[in-house]
Amino acid sequence: METDFKKEARRQYLHYFRFWFLAAGILGILCIAALFLKRVNHEAPSERVYDYADVLTDEEEESLRGYIARMEQKQRIHIVVVTISQSMEGAEAKRQYGYRYTDWERNMQDFADDFWDENRYGWNKGYEGDGVLLLHNWYPGQNGQHLSTSGKVERAFSVYDIDEVMDAIDAYYERSPYKAYMSYVDKVCSLMEESSNAFVPWALVIVLPLVIAGIYAACNLRQKKAENTTAVNAYVAGGRPVLNSSSDDFLRKSVTTRRIETSSGSSGGGGRSGGGGGHHHSSSGASHGGGSRRH
Repeated sequence: METDFKKEARRQYLHYFRFWFLAAGILGILCIAALFLKRVNHEAPSERVYDYADVLTDEEEESLRGYIARMEQKQRIHIVVVTISQSMEGAEAKRQYGYRYTDWERNMQDFADDFWDENRYGWNKGYEGDGVLLLHNWYPGQNGQHLSTSGKVERAFSVYDIDEVMDAIDAYYERSPYKAYMSYVDKVCSLMEESSNAFVPWALVIVLPLVIAGIYAACNLRQKKAENTTAVNAYVAGGRPVLNSSSDDFLRKSVTTRRIETSSGSSGGGGRSGGGGGHHHSSSGASHGGGSRRH
């Protein structure tokens, strides 16, 4: 009788939590697949440094390419640098280059986003894959840069993070464009590392519920075992199961509620808020984030 009771308790437990076990199993399979199956974008060109403004030496370009390649493998994102020297504002520039707007900031945004989309950049897939592009315009009187983010970089970077990248570039660009772009790569990667550390590991999400469920099952079965003799005598009469009705009487129920006051204002600067800073859609419809800074 004791064995039958334990089997029945185990069967009911597994039946009750069947959907949770199924969900955990599916998540486990997906996580294992993600570890062993690398999604690599083969559509994008191998080039990452486009120095159209000719502000870098050949040696600096090669050094920057090599550093970007190493950091891309570590962060699993595409990192692109584009320098130009052309007008980005006014009716004449709009007519000459076919811009959609006459103002500098929106044209810089369009140029950066379109460059990314048309070249199909993105670590895991083209068009809306993971990565970031820096567009730096050296045209006299219109010096400045735009940062275009995509995929997990867009989701990770807040407006504050984008400003940090801009600050890293501004610290060097007047003295050494090469150091400015190396600093850009460093800052992007350090912010991505901070962002990845903030997420709860998938293993914890999957394993912890299973451990809790296992502990619950063990405690439940132990309790059932302790109550086995009483339960059998109470519910079995003459060799046949008897269903007894029972009721629980609530002698006293006192519920105390307390309102927790929260601040209605948004969090101040200095800390990282959510990602998606500068979220918008490019002319091709792709999702991007980012921001501009003009000098």
